[in-house]
Amino acid sequence: MSVDDRSRLPVLPVLLLQNAFLSALIALRPKGPIKLAAFATYTYSLGLVLTSTTGDLQQNYALGSSFVVQFFTAFHLLWLTDPLNDLRHERDHIAPPAMPFLRRMYWALCVITGPRGVGWNCQIANVPPRPSEPRWSFVRQQLLYALRLYLLVDLAQTYQRSNPSFSHHDAGLFSLSAQGYIQRCVNIVAWFAPAYGMIDMPYRLFSAVSVAIACSMPRDWPAMYGEWADAYTLRRFWGRTYHQSLRRYAASMGKACCRLLGLRQGSWASSYTQLYVGFAVSGLIHCGGDIMVSPKLFGMSFPFFIAQAVAISFEDAVIGVAKRTGMQAQCPDGLAHALGYVWVFVWLSVSTPWWMRTGMVDTSRTVFSLVTMLAPTITPGAARFLFLSLMALFAKA
Repeated sequence: MSVDDRSRLPVLPVLLLQNAFLSALIALRPKGPIKLAAFATYTYSLGLVLTSTTGDLQQNYALGSSFVVQFFTAFHLLWLTDPLNDLRHERDHIAPPAMPFLRRMYWALCVITGPRGVGWNCQIANVPPRPSEPRWSFVRQQLLYALRLYLLVDLAQTYQRSNPSFSHHDAGLFSLSAQGYIQRCVNIVAWFAPAYGMIDMPYRLFSAVSVAIACSMPRDWPAMYGEWADAYTLRRFWGRTYHQSLRRYAASMGKACCRLLGLRQGSWASSYTQLYVGFAVSGLIHCGGDIMVSPKLFGMSFPFFIAQAVAISFEDAVIGVAKRTGMQAQCPDGLAHALGYVWVFVWLSVSTPWWMRTGMVDTSRTVFSLVTMLAPTITPGAARFLFLSLMALFAKA
């Protein structure tokens, strides 16, 4: 087994320094050559970070992706918009350019860390409704939901540890011939569930603490994910149900490409250019995770994301034919939605393994396992049953 001799990354100092640097750039609003030099320095520092390691493959992938997000964040805020003049928060009492420097830096940090634009005049489309419940009711709900997410992650990892294919990173983990279609789907969900939970759980906990100490209000914290019931097309799955933290940068890059090509806003060409550029940006972001896991894996994640754009194009074509021939009008909504859910599920069950070719399986995301503590000798069948039962409850919620 090869030894990873890359330098160790001091994660927290690097993240704090990069956010402070970008916040200062936005607050200072430098012109011309100075901004270009600062952006080049910032980009170079991100490139250096991607050549280091945390010592943990899963952390490498997550941080590598987040550092490329930082690049697109900087590009969007420094070159495609003018934040101090273009952006406003609903609780801004004075214009940002008139704020003292340190307050402008804090304001800019809020812009950077709010990719969905909640409360700003740049909120992206289809963000889940903003909560309206009383403060302590919100805190209680968030803590209870975080507990459910913890159980989901714990059960998924318990199932992974009980399945030798996960433990040994077998090539047949997602093979139809080795596992069969049903088992393959279970393995995909078990692989994906910890990532799903570990994105949402910190968000829920942070929102509960922030609202409890009166640093923010419940309405500042709409759900990270949309309703599963909305996912009856692939376009709606990516645009409404799955988390939307990457869409601000993906959308801005797509619109910039359309302007560069002179495409008319609202046209067919503009719409699909934005679709493909958006998924290409998502693919490049996850390529940052690839390269930080291992430089040899660079580009492994990209085909999955471009394939989603191709599948959505196919889906749009089928829906268009159904509308023109009158089939859609004759098909009851319930049946159409049921067929849509089947299509989305089958497509993701086919394509998701393309995203898993980096071979990463992390069976210890949680600090301790409540399931293992209560049932130290749980069988694979019992682990699978409990995990799928909890997934069913999430789908209904």
